[in-house]
Amino acid sequence: MSALFNLFYLYDPWFLHFFRMGIFVGALAVLFLAYQFYKKQLTQGIIIPVDSILVVLGLIIFSTVPLIINGTKDFSVVLMYCKLLILFGFGIVIYNLFYRIETADGKLMQDLKFGIIVQAVFGFLALCGIQIIIDFVLSTNVVLPRFYGSEQEYRLYNVTSSAFFQLSIFYLMLLHFVLAYNEKENTISSFYIFLILFIGVISGRTFFTFSVLSILLYFKLRYIPVLILFGGIVLVLAKFYPEHPYVAHALEPVINILNGGESLSSSTDTLMNKHLFLPEIKQFIMGDGYYFTETRRYYGGTDSGFLRQILYGGALYSLVCFLFTAFFIRKIALNWFAGSWKFTLSALFILSVLNIKADAYAFPGIMMIFLMFLSLFGTQGKNMILFKQGRN
Repeated sequence: MSALFNLFYLYDPWFLHFFRMGIFVGALAVLFLAYQFYKKQLTQGIIIPVDSILVVLGLIIFSTVPLIINGTKDFSVVLMYCKLLILFGFGIVIYNLFYRIETADGKLMQDLKFGIIVQAVFGFLALCGIQIIIDFVLSTNVVLPRFYGSEQEYRLYNVTSSAFFQLSIFYLMLLHFVLAYNEKENTISSFYIFLILFIGVISGRTFFTFSVLSILLYFKLRYIPVLILFGGIVLVLAKFYPEHPYVAHALEPVINILNGGESLSSSTDTLMNKHLFLPEIKQFIMGDGYYFTETRRYYGGTDSGFLRQILYGGALYSLVCFLFTAFFIRKIALNWFAGSWKFTLSALFILSVLNIKADAYAFPGIMMIFLMFLSLFGTQGKNMILFKQGRN
């Protein structure tokens, strides 16, 4: 059962565009835990990560400062972080319900592998053109009709509510974490690395490009066969099927390199030419207090995470978003990898580069939820135990 809760919570798919499964299983976990409390079965009590909750509350409070200073009423950022706090609360409940055991790390890895297999199977079947599978996976995403039938439809072939950049960085952090865990424990089959690479490429070129850094950093000789297999498949597709719309889009960097192209990808060119600019001094100091415009477009018309944060609350606000992200990454390193600075600095470096392209720091997407959930495992940090009960 924990594998299903883990899958639905972390990937948070829509159920036929009707309700979010992350919220549904979170609420269900609350009911289960309440039942255990009623039956006086909470012998270990409930662990509450006080420091983590205070950090989230601090970010919510700090996010109101740009609104007050600039006199605006764009509460979208505050509401996003309130939603993040609720989802993190569900994660705390799920952790207490299923992972309060000595072998919690092994159990979590088993559940993560289950999710990887599920996503790979659905992704493969959808790419095979099985219409019923395609209709199902599309029904679990946000509604993006302009991409249905386009050269980018393949990026929606995941059982998740997320899409494109946020899904791609989720898989990137999943790969980074799994590789770091395998360096320490050496218990995960290379087969799962191959599957993550496969579903990661489906999610977008961001994963495809930056996964190389994680692989190089945590390289093992036993990865060579699956890397050769994956690389061979990529090269064959790029060389012999470059006209296929999905191949042309997903493997554009490889195709460009093989053909001697000057640019890596069209999205990189678009970012450099249209989405990066130098804010005004006033914006660096205090921002404008806007994240969205009245028409619900991103303020400033930029995709860059740094610029969105600076335009909203200034350079200091962007720094706070970085520190928020660094707090949870460092907590993961302390709880999982004996405080490894290799994991801490490499993860922060990757997310810092990605934040140039789009929101990576502190954005309340499934990647951030994943990192916050991982931070719950272990004893590092300020924790409080509530509702400890004896058995009847």
